[in-house]
Amino acid sequence: MNTKNAWDAIIVGTGPAGATVARELAIRKKKVLIMEKGKLDYSIHIPSMLKNKEMLYIGKGKTLVRGIRTGGTSVLYYGTAYEPPKEYFLQYGIDLSGEFDELRRELPVAPLRDELIGPSAKKIMQSATGLGYPWRKLDKFIYQDKCAPGHFPDQAQWNATEYITEAIEAGAAMLNGADVKRVILSGKEAVGVEYIDSGIHQKVYAPKIVLAAGGIASAQILNNSGINTPEGFFCDPIITVHGVGDGIQAGNEIPMAAGMICKQEGYILTDITLPRLVYKLFTAQALRFHRLFDHGKTVSIMVKVRDSLGGRITKKGNVRKEFTDQDKRKMENGLAHATKILEHAGVKKIFRTAWTAAHPGGSVRIGGAVDSNLQTEYDNLYVCDCSVLPTEWGLPPTFTLLALAKRLAKRL
Repeated sequence: MNTKNAWDAIIVGTGPAGATVARELAIRKKKVLIMEKGKLDYSIHIPSMLKNKEMLYIGKGKTLVRGIRTGGTSVLYYGTAYEPPKEYFLQYGIDLSGEFDELRRELPVAPLRDELIGPSAKKIMQSATGLGYPWRKLDKFIYQDKCAPGHFPDQAQWNATEYITEAIEAGAAMLNGADVKRVILSGKEAVGVEYIDSGIHQKVYAPKIVLAAGGIASAQILNNSGINTPEGFFCDPIITVHGVGDGIQAGNEIPMAAGMICKQEGYILTDITLPRLVYKLFTAQALRFHRLFDHGKTVSIMVKVRDSLGGRITKKGNVRKEFTDQDKRKMENGLAHATKILEHAGVKKIFRTAWTAAHPGGSVRIGGAVDSNLQTEYDNLYVCDCSVLPTEWGLPPTFTLLALAKRLAKRL
């Protein structure tokens, strides 16, 4: 794989952003090499996720989840499509409105039909709106014609593996098991990457390189290459609030069907139906062992906080993050509202799970380590994933990453 000039572009990572760039370039007849550290895997197997560092300890009993597999974290997400506030990007001269319009035409982005909203989500929505909260349906990346009430097959939810498949069909090459360690630099240009495959160090070269390895790994690769990245990152901490809903058949419905954004307060609330195994893990973490088998009658709300930039990423790719007093106050405020909604809905035996976090980012942010075109200080080296998000986030990032990737692909 060390042949020079064999590729027009190397894409490191297969999450939403990497998959989009690869697809857009491949259908334009560019020679694209896609490199992915993980493999294609749709399972949620806690021991293997720990071994593969898909679950990381970030300090003081808190964990962070990410996807190191074909499709990245989109294989594990709940398919929610949030457009970010426009001002996040306009201050850098970035207008993504055209890309969002393209994606709405290409992908199944829409709120769920009423009949596809599950019983626990309906109960929560009725309670929240009855209390005067601005609770509304959320856009989802879901092929709704593949769903039926109480039936939500895996293939009904769009994820980035679809774009990877289209890229390969258009001629791109895919290399799984490629653990990219650093970028090869020549003067002020990036010319290739060095990686490990089956224990063997190898190199591959191309005139365009896009790091899309995620909010932790892209920063790690840059740092290992001698390229400095800004201090701090965000990781959107989450706590879920659970309770028993009498007479309800829960546990088998589309999660995050509806919710509300509390922008000024810095958090979002949504209904959440966890996979059975994840529910048991969270319940055990909260020391509610007597509730392990209540999955089918549990009604839950997720509180996700827009945390402050902070913490550090080590050279080995581990992370440490202390949440600020402000972050903790945001969480407590959100939890109080979530509990009020559940109590108003008649939900009993309410408890909270431990802190976890999802989709870390902001570690290679726009205006810091990359410019408005997502290029680093080195020519031909770009970054496009959650790491480039320019500020604290607190929202599902997939829609934004797809739009940024489309914009970058046009410039490449």
